[in-house]
Amino acid sequence: MPRTLRDLWAGHITADDYERHMASTGQPEANADLLAELFRETPPAPGARILFAGAGTGQYFDYFPPAALAPYRPIFTDLNPLYLDRLRTRIVQPTLVDDIEAPRVEGPFDLAIAILVLEHVDWRRAVAGLCGMARRVFTVTQENPAGFVGRPRAGTLAALDDQPPHLVDRGELMAEFGERSFELRRTSTREVRDGKKMVGLDFRRRP
Repeated sequence: MPRTLRDLWAGHITADDYERHMASTGQPEANADLLAELFRETPPAPGARILFAGAGTGQYFDYFPPAALAPYRPIFTDLNPLYLDRLRTRIVQPTLVDDIEAPRVEGPFDLAIAILVLEHVDWRRAVAGLCGMARRVFTVTQENPAGFVGRPRAGTLAALDDQPPHLVDRGELMAEFGERSFELRRTSTREVRDGKKMVGLDFRRRP
């Protein structure tokens, strides 16, 4: 049995179980909507290099058209190669097996995007890596209502009951970016099942 949360995502939790669970929460649609808003309201310049870090299976592309990335030069990374195999059924962009805590992918990037990743890793190390590679970082994190009790997870995801993700406090996340000379420019939220929220935070490097 995998011993850490990182181990679970690296090879224990199957793409099918993960996608089935996410579909039941409505989170892929919400995350897709946050992405659509990002590229509609404050898009990068044409030709921008974009990193999707910890991209997983890219399930949000079932609701966000990959063609929207045509003006840019994206690359998608994840620790689990089987997730990237699933991702490549949705996109035709470059992918790389990589660890957001100790990235090998080479910057600089005009924009780095991390959707529901920080809860599953050493988030301070991940933020340090993202800030070192990108001029702008867009994160999506999860916030739960007070007294929230999660539903039992099925299949290989049941292992998360013993190694649960750790939600990232929004204030602590903002402070960590601030320590690295990034400032929050925009916040956007989407409500999903059970009163949870997907919170998009758009950070820019200070001049």
